[in-house]
Amino acid sequence: MLEKTGRRWLRVIHIIFIASLLGGLASILAIHLIPGIDTQQLFLANYTIYTLFNMVVTWSFYGVVATGLVYSVFTHWGLTKHWWVIGKWVGTVVLFALVWIWLGPAINGMVALSDIGLKDSAVPHDYAEYHNTITPVIAFAILIIFILISITIFRPWGQRTQKHEMPRRLVLTLTGIGVVLGVGLGVIGYYDLESYRNMEIGNPDLTQVPDGIHRGSVSYSGFEYTVAVKVQESKIVGVGLVQNRESEYARFAEGIIPRVIAKQSPDVDGITGATTTSKCLMKAIEIALEGAK
Repeated sequence: MLEKTGRRWLRVIHIIFIASLLGGLASILAIHLIPGIDTQQLFLANYTIYTLFNMVVTWSFYGVVATGLVYSVFTHWGLTKHWWVIGKWVGTVVLFALVWIWLGPAINGMVALSDIGLKDSAVPHDYAEYHNTITPVIAFAILIIFILISITIFRPWGQRTQKHEMPRRLVLTLTGIGVVLGVGLGVIGYYDLESYRNMEIGNPDLTQVPDGIHRGSVSYSGFEYTVAVKVQESKIVGVGLVQNRESEYARFAEGIIPRVIAKQSPDVDGITGATTTSKCLMKAIEIALEGAK
């Protein structure tokens, strides 16, 4: 059980994370609603939103959940003793689904499409769909946060009648196992992702590559990325996707192809919001050219 001073500090930290989460969402909404942004400023605005989401909203949410979990387990409130605590956790799950199923993909889509450019006739329509998602989702998310704050303040529901109370030691054990597994898998996934995002992409000597169509493949996370690179008179004249992951991120990453042809090298800037897939496609192009030599 936490002492009184510990509870106070934990409460302060919890409130700071909540304020940071609200501030991040409100800042994203404010930038999103700026009128009259031209195409040159669009990527900068979306990149700022993308950074706010990943650096402020994401980590603040994790902080809110972590401090709330500690406060529940290590005080007399418990995880399931009171209906209002259960209500808060239900609301938190709804908030998580709202933010990571709708808001996150919409932000990634906006930054990726603005990075690619809005010249393709199909792109503005896709961009508009993501753009129109942001405002209602953030408004609903902020409403949920204020509802959760109100539940904390007023505690509208009483204590549950429990026939069999779960022993505190068992609660702590299960919570500890869950936290360790969650953090461990998260760290492993993060470093695996970073290893691909930080792959070095070479610059094959095109004068050594014979004319023809050359294939290269890269495997990542159970997916196979295969490209066909057409070389003519020591120039890359076309890149085709033979096999790609069926997802929006994979589709966004295909935006590197015009960059590769323009630079005559697979070592180009990736598409923001689809960095990992971009790197996989770049590496596949490099492998195709190096293999042809």
